[in-house]
Amino acid sequence: MKLISKISFAAAGISLVAFSVSRFILGGWIPFLWVLLGMFALFMVIPLFTDKEILLDFFMMRTTKHGLNMGAMIVLVVLCLGLLNFLSVRHYATFDFSAAQLNTLSDQSVKLAKSLDSELKVLFFYKKGVQGNEENRKAFREIIKKYQDQTSKIQLEFVEVNERPDLAKEYGVDKGSGLAFFDYKGRRNRIEKIDEQELTGALVKVTREKNKTIYFIVGHGESSLEDQQEANGLASIKSMLENNRYTVKTHATTTTPKIPEDADVVVIAGPKQEFQEMELSGLRDYLKRGGSLIVALKAKQNTGLEKLSKEVGIEFGNDFVFTLIDIPGIGKNIQPDITLGVDFSNTQDITKAFGKGEIIRFHSPQSLKRVNPIPPGITIEDLVSSGRSSMVYTELDFNKPGTEQNSALVSWVKGRFPGGDSKAKDFSMLVAGDSDFFGNELLYKNLNRDLFLNSVAALAKEDNMISVTPKEPEMTQMHLTNTQFSLFLFGFVIPLPLLMFSSSIMLWFRRRNA
Repeated sequence: MKLISKISFAAAGISLVAFSVSRFILGGWIPFLWVLLGMFALFMVIPLFTDKEILLDFFMMRTTKHGLNMGAMIVLVVLCLGLLNFLSVRHYATFDFSAAQLNTLSDQSVKLAKSLDSELKVLFFYKKGVQGNEENRKAFREIIKKYQDQTSKIQLEFVEVNERPDLAKEYGVDKGSGLAFFDYKGRRNRIEKIDEQELTGALVKVTREKNKTIYFIVGHGESSLEDQQEANGLASIKSMLENNRYTVKTHATTTTPKIPEDADVVVIAGPKQEFQEMELSGLRDYLKRGGSLIVALKAKQNTGLEKLSKEVGIEFGNDFVFTLIDIPGIGKNIQPDITLGVDFSNTQDITKAFGKGEIIRFHSPQSLKRVNPIPPGITIEDLVSSGRSSMVYTELDFNKPGTEQNSALVSWVKGRFPGGDSKAKDFSMLVAGDSDFFGNELLYKNLNRDLFLNSVAALAKEDNMISVTPKEPEMTQMHLTNTQFSLFLFGFVIPLPLLMFSSSIMLWFRRRNA
């Protein structure tokens, strides 16, 4: 190689080092760096002209060709991996092999996410230095990613409270432990718990364009919406409904029998006094025009509503249903305080998400029966039943004999009200043999909350608003008989280690004597 080529390569190296050092020290780009890059390129080109014969011979060598082929293959592999990574980021699929599908969104959550027709802004507020914030941010990012997989309209932003005090003030954030907000078309909802049930509930609230109105009938000793102390009070359910963007009102049919026109759902919860005939006529007229009604009655209360329920095919048993529990050494016994609803309809949207082994709690409910024949044009479906391990008593006297049977506790009735206009809309009606299951004491027990909110959503014609039941991890169990365990022990557990040990000894002797 000629001297000028050697000097040129050395100058190119010095130019490259000078460029790197200058860029590092300056921490930014200045025009002078173009000069150093230009010098590097110039000094690299000079040997191509001064020693082109040597370079040509170099490229004609077999080792050079093999090296270039290997380099080309490496570049091609890197390009393919880069392209594969690029495509996998934008187009990918996930698979959930957990028994309870813990890592998969429910059908309702997917449906709501895909129904978004405008951008949903999700803001997560946090404060640096607060314990647990990093874990909360990670958990929130992971669950929001599941929703983002369904639509591109969800935008997530993490906001540090001290860096954006204006935004924190606008959203009313006063703590830094991790608060989130959904903002959709000007409607906001605050999220404080990181799980699918809470997020989908918030999505329900911000996507509903108009609040539905729920009327509770008063004037007959019904459970009070303002009562926060008594077990059967309804203050908790009122607060829950309002948090789900329902408008809750009361209506006295004793003075105004006609149900208001803006009523989306009417609730009659545990009345103790009898309804007058004019009130029953007002309820009939409401059902004839396609109304939605919840009737929840305690046993041994003569309210007159029994006549209304018979007209749509449901008869109250006027009895008491109790759960039988099997006590070791004693046998089956009555559980006097709580009755369990254990069988659920798997075809009705209200209950089909409820799993086996889950329960709904009632206080001494009465059974529901179907009249024979059921009025034409009406369908009845039992939503919740007591199961076969239950006993029915006609009086609260356990010394008298009871009847062991599976009793319907909550039923769903739908169809055209008898005597109504043939062009009228179908009515919907939820009939329950107990009103305490959505009272203050039992509302947050097991699936009680879900049953009531799901029923209200269905009655309000908001099937896509039915709440998501939390998913619980399931344990995979293996049950072996004595024979199966013996086969497993002597056919696998003991022989396998012995086989591996003897094989290793044989290999050791063979190699030693080879």
